Amino acid sequence: MLFHLLGLITFGNAQKYIGLNVDNDLYFKSDRYYTSGIFVEYGKLTNKSADSLYKWNYISKHWTIGQEINTPSLGSTSLISRMDYPYNGWLYFGYRQEFFQNPDFGYGLGFQIGTTGASESLAKFFQNTYHVNILNLEPLTWAVSIPQAFHININGSFFWGRFLTTKLKWVNHNSAQLGSFRNTFKTRIGIQSGSIQGLPFFGNRLEALQNGISFFLGTELEYSLHDYSLTGSWLKDNNPFSLIPNKFRNIYQVGFIYQSLPWKANIMLNRSSNYIKNQNYSSHFYLKISLHFFI
Repeated sequence: MLFHLLGLITFGNAQKYIGLNVDNDLYFKSDRYYTSGIFVEYGKLTNKSADSLYKWNYISKHWTIGQEINTPSLGSTSLISRMDYPYNGWLYFGYRQEFFQNPDFGYGLGFQIGTTGASESLAKFFQNTYHVNILNLEPLTWAVSIPQAFHININGSFFWGRFLTTKLKWVNHNSAQLGSFRNTFKTRIGIQSGSIQGLPFFGNRLEALQNGISFFLGTELEYSLHDYSLTGSWLKDNNPFSLIPNKFRNIYQVGFIYQSLPWKANIMLNRSSNYIKNQNYSSHFYLKISLHFFI
């Protein structure tokens, strides 16, 4: 009874958050493909339901500084012929504005601007510093990588959820990204269960904050028209690799969120299909761990 009452408590004054998301495959004793992602986040709710004069009751703004790192499965080799995946780093600043009619229905628009390049993205420095000083391993060679370039992307999203039973909700997040770095279309679908309202697994939601636990089981399907991190520029031939990417990709996901406000913790297990045809391993596991503080 006490836990049930706590789960109904709404953290009504919280309108901002700061947070950290970390993606890594280290937990599975591997270091390959999409091997690391670090994202520092800040966001705020600028419009609440009581303030709204039109149908989009909740308006929020979100800022991200992120870094992604790709590496081949044989990080010790300097021979491009033995690399089954490109070395690449991506360092960017992102901004999004999201509009929700209610906690289960909304859309978002945003952009990313940043740079690729082993040194320019700080990917080689951070990865090898971590390998040498923390893991006591040999540094990865980064002998050949996708070239440095500046990029800008725009993106849009559509979110919705619908209860199937009193305890289960069907949730969906459709998104598109267009620009010089990635041109992709995604749909993320799944089943959500638990005591947290809204769509807590789709970004940092501020529309309905409460204590509780929720679970997610689903998949993300993607069609990629172009991915600079794998193939280099689509305007000129600057790709040193001869690898062939898959256009269709999917990621199976299972995870949970625990909220004891003002804190939120999220763990998501991801199993991705192969992004490069004939890569040495047909699938890849990595874990997303997130911690956020609401103000």
